[in-house]
Amino acid sequence: MAKTEKTWSLMEIDQAQGAKKGTAFLAFKQLKDSFDEGRDFYYLSSSQDSREIEQLRSAGRIYETTVNAILLTEGGYQSILDYLEG
Repeated sequence: MAKTEKTWSLMEIDQAQGAKKGTAFLAFKQLKDSFDEGRDFYYLSSSQDSREIEQLRSAGRIYETTVNAILLTEGGYQSILDYLEG
């Protein structure tokens, strides 16, 4: 993952939109087929990225119950916002 790239977690999107938990995740699921991993989002696997997931959890960027994390890039974030506002 590009460490300097600004990313948004699904929890951060939910909070920014004042939406209930899971709203951004449901939008992500609807849009996933049009997204490219590495361009629109990063998938962090609990088996391979446990350290980074724990850092996100410690920083309060993901839900406590998150097992595998999804981080949206600027493009993915904007697509989620457009979907939620549309």
